[in-house]
Parts: sequence; C-alpha cells; structure tokens
Amino acid sequence: MHISRLFLGVSLLTAALAVGGVRPANAQALPFLAPGDAGLRHEVQLDADNGEIPLTTTWPLPTFDVPADQRDALRNHNQPGSGTDAGWFMTAARDPTKIRTFTDTARNNSAGVQAGWAASDYAGGAIRLSYNTNSADGMKIQLDGTYAAWRFGNWWVTAGQQDRWWGPGWDSSLILSSNARPMPGIGLERASSQVESWKGFRWLGPWHLVTFLNHMENHRADFNNTLFGGMRFTFAPAHGVEIGLSRTAEFCGQGHRCGPSTLFDVLIAKSNRRVNPIVDNDPSQAALLAQKQSAQFIATDVRWHIGDSPIALYWQQLGMVFDDKNLRPRQTLQLAGLEFASRSILDGRFRGFIELTDTACGDVSFSKTDHAAYGCAYEKDTWRAGYRYRGRPIGDSMDRDGVRVTLGGLYTDTQARNWELRLRHLQLNRGNIAQVGLVPDPVSLVAARLWNAEFDVAGDYKGFRYAIGVGGDHGGPVTERAQFTARAFVNLSHAWE
Repeated sequence: MHISRLFLGVSLLTAALAVGGVRPANAQALPFLAPGDAGLRHEVQLDADNGEIPLTTTWPLPTFDVPADQRDALRNHNQPGSGTDAGWFMTAARDPTKIRTFTDTARNNSAGVQAGWAASDYAGGAIRLSYNTNSADGMKIQLDGTYAAWRFGNWWVTAGQQDRWWGPGWDSSLILSSNARPMPGIGLERASSQVESWKGFRWLGPWHLVTFLNHMENHRADFNNTLFGGMRFTFAPAHGVEIGLSRTAEFCGQGHRCGPSTLFDVLIAKSNRRVNPIVDNDPSQAALLAQKQSAQFIATDVRWHIGDSPIALYWQQLGMVFDDKNLRPRQTLQLAGLEFASRSILDGRFRGFIELTDTACGDVSFSKTDHAAYGCAYEKDTWRAGYRYRGRPIGDSMDRDGVRVTLGGLYTDTQARNWELRLRHLQLNRGNIAQVGLVPDPVSLVAARLWNAEFDVAGDYKGFRYAIGVGGDHGGPVTERAQFTARAFVNLSHAWE
C-alpha cells in the first residue's frame, strides 16, 4: 500500500467512526480554520491587531486561539466550519489562473460532499470528497481538505491532507502556500499559543510550533515517494510584532537511505552532501554523490502592526541555500508589503495592501556573498523535479525568476459579504529559461509580462454559500504582441437540512 493511501485511510476511518459516535446536538468549532478565505483572514487579522487573537501568520489557524464567542462565526466559506456542518459543494472554472493567492479560487470543475466532525474539544476534523472532471494532474477523485486531529494536552496530532500557508503575505508565500494541492501527511502542532509560564520563555510572548511530514507523488520525475517535511515557529515578543521562522525539506525517495538518522540529519541541517547518500559503494553514483543530496529551504518573516495606527508592514525572505556549512541563508528571495485596515469605512470593514515579490535568487539580498542568478529559485541539483508537487510550485505561484507588484483591497459589508479586488503587474520567467531540471517552468516557458486584475465576492444567500470571481490578463511573451485572456469561477455549497 502506498504511504499516501495509508495516511488518508487512517484519517478517513477515524473521521467516519467519530462522526458516527458524536451527537450533533450543538455546533462546535473544528480544530482549525483552513486557509483559502481572504475575507475570513481579514476578520481574524482585525481581531489580532486589537489584541484578541495572538498569532495569525500560520494557517491552518488553531481555533483555540480564537475567542470562544467567535469560533462558530469565523469559518471558511469553502470548507466545513463546525461539527454539524455537512453538505455538498461544487466548483466551476473557465481558464483557471496559474497565479493563485491566499484565496481559494477554483482549480477545475468539480463536485463533492463534505462534513465536519468534533468530539468535544479533544478531537475533530473534516471529510471532503470530490470528483474532478479536468484536473491538471489527472486525479479525478480528490480528498483535499480531509483531516483528523486528536488533542493531547496542548498539542494537536493530525493526519490527512491539509492546505497550508506560512507567512504574512496576502498575495504570496515564498516557502509554503496553498498554490499546489495539499499533500497527505501527519503533523504535530501547539493547540493554543498561550504565553509559556516558565520564566525563561515568557519573553517570547504567545508562541506556536507546527511540524509535519508529508508524502509527495508516487511517481516523480526525480525520485518516487520523496518525503516533504516542514517546521514553523512563530512568536510575538511585543504587541503588534509577530516573527516567524520556517524550514522545509525534500528528502528520502527511491534509491535513498531513509530512516530516523536521515530525519535527524535533516533536522539539524547536516551538510546536504551527507544527507541521504545514494548507495555509497556504487561507482556509477559518484557524480550524484558530489552533489547536494537533499533540498532544504529556510525562511524568516516579520509582521509589524504599528501601534494604534491602521498600518502594518510585513516582510519575508527565503534562502535557497541552507545547511551546517551555510547557516545564514544564501541566494535569497524577497517579499515585502504594506497594509492599511479599518473597521469603519462605508459602514464596513476594509483592508488595502501593496505587496512586492521577487523570486530570482539574490536579485535583492542583504548578503554580500549572494549574486543575482536566473534558473536558481525552486530548482535543486539533485531533486531535479524542483520545489513542486503535482506540477505546481509549493512556494510562490510565479515559480522562479518572477517579479510581482500587487495592489489589493478587501471589504466586508453590512450583509457579511466579502468583496476582493487585486490588480497586478507581473514579470514571469525573466531569465527566459524553459527548463532547468527535469520539469519545465510550470507557469511560463518564456519571458513574459502581464497586467492582471482579479475580482470576487463571497457570501450567503438563502442557505447557499457562494464565491464568484472574474479576472483577466493583458500581455504575454515579451517577443509577441500583447493579448487579453478572460477567466471566471464559481464556488457553491449548501448544507443538508
């Protein structure tokens, strides 16, 4: 049995048993708020800037950090929000965008059923089963968003297939976004970010730790059954300041050693040359042994809400080179943004932001040893399928060598409808390199420039939950005449009565 099927089988069986054994007398919040709903995140961030929620840059967000009187009201429009939330959902899309953001726009045409379940506050999760007619990776039956979680003290143990978004960016995350479909895996994370009582840790303020181990494709262009691990630590040493430290790694896989010692070597960032060596006594592997044998990444991010003002600044940096010989990140990618938020504009709640992202190695760097290089970001010399899962980048949706400037706005009106508008200018694949490793650039095979606009609205109408969006691109390859491409999508769900 493949590892991914084992993970999902365990989570589905546990979820089914729990649903059958829990009385749905009262709605109860699930263990996590899933990423994908920018309107929900907008509300959460407003509460966080008022001091009501401790940490907000790691998604899924534990609901234990949400005030008890708000847990049932704050929920993702596209996924179950409580232990009694069950029904059907469908999505339809024309020419789905390749530049995905925090908002869960439709990837393809699909329909399915979903249900949340909860056993007091000690276990919970979601079941989502969908049939997809035109999935880019050919997977017609999908379980994206399905997971089960069990609480032991102040820790959640999870199994399933959860979307993740790490970092303060609204339009992008350099290290881990929900751009690629979620991988099956297991995880461990703190249930509440409460301040540590031990005196030596009080200076951290509220803190959160999450770590996971996922299984990648059964069949990859480089090594089948590669594992993908991640760890993120966030803390708020002062009100309005949140700091995040993240690491991810691709390792193991067909032909590589894989055991507890390998996992430990990855954890301590042991030199990539010595992690996961292919059979040492095989002379034919000498060339590979001279290369780096695991793909490790490290990111740092900061969000600063400035005092009592409506303004916040944020920044994220991803290092493409990181191991025990290079403990300071090298060949970095950069993201920076500015936010403005208000609870009282046109009787609603508004957030505007401007965000700049650069995914070329060393293009903007604080290290003198870095050098600008195209064909570097999200590519590795041994894991030559790159930092990608099922054909999509795991980090920024532009993949390598892009620059994006985004002006965005979010507005929640008096009817609890969420309106969202994003205007962008993008430069894609600036190095004009179609293929570095075994996988061609999944966004653009040639250098391209685009002007882009995306608009969507989400809300409730007579028991239906909906999200409708339209968008368009103007531009294309730099050597060709600009063209216009339009797109649209709709997400719809309804609870069973």
